[in-house]
Amino acid sequence: MNLYSLNKISHQIDGKLVFSEISEVINSGEIIEIRGINGSGKTTLLKIITGLIACKGIGSKDYVADQISYLGHKNGFVEEITLRQNFEILNIQIEKGLLSRLGLKELKNQKFFNLSYGEKRKAALIRVISSGKNIWIVDEPFAGLDSESIGELKEIMLNHIGKGGTVILTNHQDKIDTSKKIVLGKENE
Repeated sequence: MNLYSLNKISHQIDGKLVFSEISEVINSGEIIEIRGINGSGKTTLLKIITGLIACKGIGSKDYVADQISYLGHKNGFVEEITLRQNFEILNIQIEKGLLSRLGLKELKNQKFFNLSYGEKRKAALIRVISSGKNIWIVDEPFAGLDSESIGELKEIMLNHIGKGGTVILTNHQDKIDTSKKIVLGKENE
């Protein structure tokens, strides 16, 4: 099912053209990987897709906005309380085994500020995964993660799209073999 249509999208920041003529159809059951070097507009395009930045040339179904779980660069947790308390105040029920799968089970009673960057990122990704939403939109989900966690996350994403979900992400690290790619500017090989 078609979720988004991008039709010759271009964007400028402070008069500088960041990207131009981006056209793509995004369907349910796909991983869309927005790739490019730093400063190529990956995050900007992601924000356009989510509706955080207005732009002509993008169309989406009416119900799409209610189906999005978004994770930007900031993790969105209260630093002074525990990981478990953060999930409780957000009223999020974590799928059984997910904390263990991503190496956080033993840390659930730690204050969030005591976690490493990678552990904080995994917690934020668990929030997206546990949201119950069909469309996961994540900015640089692999940043700060070890290779084992990246493998687990890729498997979780593949399982999500296998159930008809959609994942839209920015990435300039290891490619996801099964994703549809939108490449902005030049990409490091």
